[in-house]
Amino acid sequence: MTLLNQLKLANPNLPLFDVFDPAFSAYGRVLDLPGTRVLAEALAETRIPDQGNRYVASQPELEALPIVSELERTVFGGMAVQAGFCNGRGNRLNAEEYHKCSEVNFSTTGLVLLLAKQETIRERSLDSASVVGFYLPPLVLVEIYPMVLHFAPCRISEDGFNCLVVLTQGTNEPLERVDPCAPGEESLLWMRNKWLLCHPDSPQAANGAFIGIRGDNISLALPGAAKA
Repeated sequence: MTLLNQLKLANPNLPLFDVFDPAFSAYGRVLDLPGTRVLAEALAETRIPDQGNRYVASQPELEALPIVSELERTVFGGMAVQAGFCNGRGNRLNAEEYHKCSEVNFSTTGLVLLLAKQETIRERSLDSASVVGFYLPPLVLVEIYPMVLHFAPCRISEDGFNCLVVLTQGTNEPLERVDPCAPGEESLLWMRNKWLLCHPDSPQAANGAFIGIRGDNISLALPGAAKA
């Protein structure tokens, strides 16, 4: 049985596909670029924390790789980019964010991305039932389209995950002023080029982010955890 099918058995209430499924075309695309072997070697050197997740927006060793320059040219249209990583052991939805630029992801461990379409937001509220899981196998490079809702990946084993994150330069840097009480979309702006909705049970809510996800705070069960 494939890992994807094992994940589906363990998570019967979550629509789950892999990134090669036609369903992914509404959220992103698989990229075919040379240089992924060297990228994998560099990403594997980034540590997975023992608990929680760790996000580093800019890692010079990653940004120096030729494939990142190629991504800057082909995916980001020549706009300056930053290349970092999100590594961890998380398995919950907690929040969804969007950027007004693409995001490129790659992993040596494999992981699941919890994605949703921006148009499913209604009056600054997202039903977690509209979230779809996509399995990103190891060593597969993908572009997540602008405005697609996403957040930290979910691990698919007890060993945790690593994930390359390439974004337009300056994304996720702190803002001088954050106002969750502002009208409209401005209330969701949490960091530079980062609009965020969080679940009331999330750490982000405890930190003052806009609470805009209703329904279950999805938790991805590991393969073999199917309930009777």
